Amino acid sequence: MKIPYNREAELKDRFNRFIADKITGTPEDHYSRLTVEDFEDIKTTLKDIHNIITYKTTIRFIEWVSERFPHVKENYHIYLDQVLNTKPSDNGYDLIVTGDISIIAEIKCNKPINNGYKFGSAQKNGIIKDIKGLLEGKSKVKSLDPTGAYKFLVIYDFGDHTLFAAQHLIKNLPADLKDKVTIFEKGQPLTVDKVYIVFIR
Repeated sequence: MKIPYNREAELKDRFNRFIADKITGTPEDHYSRLTVEDFEDIKTTLKDIHNIITYKTTIRFIEWVSERFPHVKENYHIYLDQVLNTKPSDNGYDLIVTGDISIIAEIKCNKPINNGYKFGSAQKNGIIKDIKGLLEGKSKVKSLDPTGAYKFLVIYDFGDHTLFAAQHLIKNLPADLKDKVTIFEKGQPLTVDKVYIVFIR
């Protein structure tokens, strides 16, 4: 006999399983002990999750850049401090390197919508805006000319979903951007007239 669907039972099971598997390590019924106000507090706190993922991805990207540019490796702590001292709400680039070389980077943590293989409309618009900011500059960063900088659009790597979504994005870019964006491949020479998409995990 088929057991009828119970919405609360499903929500309760998913919540308790997540807490046990990822946080406490012990199976307990946290769901039943929490009030609506408690869940609202959790929801408010979880709004920072995107900023946490962006921060961790940015740190990994600094390591990635350090492996390819000696100047960044030698000054690693300067760029680490730059990221640590930047508020999530700032409208500049997520990473700026100046000195012997110039590098600008935007960090994106978009998982393709519905766990599919394309970015959603809002995600795509945000990425295109960042690509334009890398190529043309930003009004909030008047001190840096992007034309002489290596440009990176860094996307957190959710596997094939991210790769196929990025390929689809490039294929469908507006004509004025199509030849200016490419997926970074190991060993390829870098030029300052392109935006390189780098996948970081």
